[in-house]
Amino acid sequence: MVIQNKVFSSNINFNPSIIYEALGSKIIETDSIAIAEQIKNASDAGANKIVVDFSEVSNNKITISDNGKGMTINEIKEYWFFVANKNKAEDLAQLGGKGIGRFSLFRLADIIEIETYANGLQNKFVIDKNKLEKEFDTTNINIEIVQTNIAERSSGTTITLRELKNTIDFEEFNKEIENLNMPFKKSVFNIIYPSTIELVDFIKPIKVIHNAPFWAEVEFIGSKILSYKFSCTYKEANLYSNTDKLNIQKKIGGHVIQNDIGKTKIVLYNFYFDPKHKNVNSFEQKQITEEFLKAYQGISVYRNNFKIYGHGEEDWLKLAQKRLAKPGDNIDNKQTFGYVILDSEGSVNLEEKTNREGFIKNNTSKYFKELIELIVDQFGQDRKMSINKIKEHNKSNETSGQSGAVGSTGTGGSTGAGGSTGTGGSTGAGGSTGAGGSTGAGGSTGTGGSTGAGGSTGTGGSTGAGGSTGAGGSTGAGGSTGAGGSTGAGGSTGAGGSTGAGGNITYRFSKRIGSFNSDIQKEIKSSKVADLINEIITIDVIKYPLATAFLYRSLIEVTMNEFIKVKFIEVSKDFKDYIVDENDNIKREFHNSKTSQTSHSDIPIKKKIDDFKLYLSNHTKHDKRSLKHLTDLGLFIDDINLAIHWSDKKISTNDLQTNWSNSVFFLEYLCTEI
Repeated sequence: MVIQNKVFSSNINFNPSIIYEALGSKIIETDSIAIAEQIKNASDAGANKIVVDFSEVSNNKITISDNGKGMTINEIKEYWFFVANKNKAEDLAQLGGKGIGRFSLFRLADIIEIETYANGLQNKFVIDKNKLEKEFDTTNINIEIVQTNIAERSSGTTITLRELKNTIDFEEFNKEIENLNMPFKKSVFNIIYPSTIELVDFIKPIKVIHNAPFWAEVEFIGSKILSYKFSCTYKEANLYSNTDKLNIQKKIGGHVIQNDIGKTKIVLYNFYFDPKHKNVNSFEQKQITEEFLKAYQGISVYRNNFKIYGHGEEDWLKLAQKRLAKPGDNIDNKQTFGYVILDSEGSVNLEEKTNREGFIKNNTSKYFKELIELIVDQFGQDRKMSINKIKEHNKSNETSGQSGAVGSTGTGGSTGAGGSTGTGGSTGAGGSTGAGGSTGAGGSTGTGGSTGAGGSTGTGGSTGAGGSTGAGGSTGAGGSTGAGGSTGAGGSTGAGGSTGAGGNITYRFSKRIGSFNSDIQKEIKSSKVADLINEIITIDVIKYPLATAFLYRSLIEVTMNEFIKVKFIEVSKDFKDYIVDENDNIKREFHNSKTSQTSHSDIPIKKKIDDFKLYLSNHTKHDKRSLKHLTDLGLFIDDINLAIHWSDKKISTNDLQTNWSNSVFFLEYLCTEI
């Protein structure tokens, strides 16, 4: 019996759900990756202006537009509708390569509308998940493309998303997309957020890196270290440097697989927040942590000017674990800003995962990680050496600050050679200690002020901040004015002037922002507000105008928030839609009638000030002129917000002192309740 073989054939087909699920909503884990993929695609199309517009998200609409070269009919068919095409795979300058990034938009919406312009023609088509769901397989799916002649329209593409899915976490999105572009490169994209949302406007690296005392730049190609540069700059003094690349080179042999990923560069900045030895004040530290490192922390990886996800905030080098094991030898991922720049051609074997969360594990990615670890380890050793230098530096300064024969005491007192000792100095009969002496917070106390025989004038008299100059009269921050006139905490001016209970805390001669009622300050129960007030009335406004401005902005907002929380039940009718959320933050609550959902958003500082102005006019006896100053204060806060991010936007000392003088009544009123 002869058995005959039968031969059959079949096409490979798949369910349409593969498009909107396996290649769309389920392939990536965050909204930011979906948007980042479209930004990269637009950049590949030659766009230098890309706009992601969320302003109509409440109307179920998101648009992504660019000025790239657009797509022709053939390109739409060959690229857009050819799933996982290889059109970018051979072009190493292209950011894509898997041909599926566009479908990740199904994570955000059920309908994707495309308008693309090329060669004077508009091509428009729609992909609707609801229609795809009705099909059993892809054989019968046909997408209609409508072409229109619009010669006057420039090239580019607009993607419109409709029937949005989940509520976007804009705070998380804002943080993750902030460092999508390589640091110090001009961003090619702009994000427009809903007007009801107030997000952190993160500080750009160029504005904070000078506060990181430890820095290194390393270049390597293959297994060869081309250069290693480390430096420690602490309070404008260069304390330590190292350019020896041999230590890393020796460690490479036998420890790292010899794979070539092309010429690679790594740059590291590490901040130092030791309570005793840090080179920033507490306000600057808070800003760096919350308005910079929150988005830029860790060591990120960039190729073709764009971030590769799965690095940076994600501690891919396990720095936290290493620091716990040996704190002195290792850096903290959360206090580090670093980036690796890959060679677009040489690093082709470092292949991104389909979900864009890091690299596929292979010998090349293993080599890459091990070599970066060796570099970071060397950085940690140099950092350890630098910290010893910082401690020696501070100890040396403390010792020199205590030298000199019987120097003056108190804030603003003089020390060292040329200080207030010797003939006519501030010791001995009639000197600036004892009755009528010039001790205390920079000012003179006691009857008779700082004048008299043998007072603080003459050869060797004290100068500088708080020092005494002239015939009997002291000058400087907190110094004495007039003949024997004294200033200081709560002090007054004039001959024989004295301090009095209940006076204003002030620092004269324009080095401080202004004064604050000492009786009110003593009774403040909120430690946050008390600390901010203490810091702002002592900071040198001339030397640090921008830091003072940021501190002022923070003080205004924190004080208003504390007042609302303490008196919430009493004032809730006046502050409509205000709530205190589960994290004890003041938010605005609003109801979306279309989605029947209740959402919370941040409240701009200016909006809070305007609401307080109305509250004060209805419930207090503050005059109209005083309340008008609150309008000016709101505008000034806007100026400060601009100064945070515009390098050419300046805040003047005069504006700071004027606004403080005009609005301190507001802070004092709020503080009586907190």
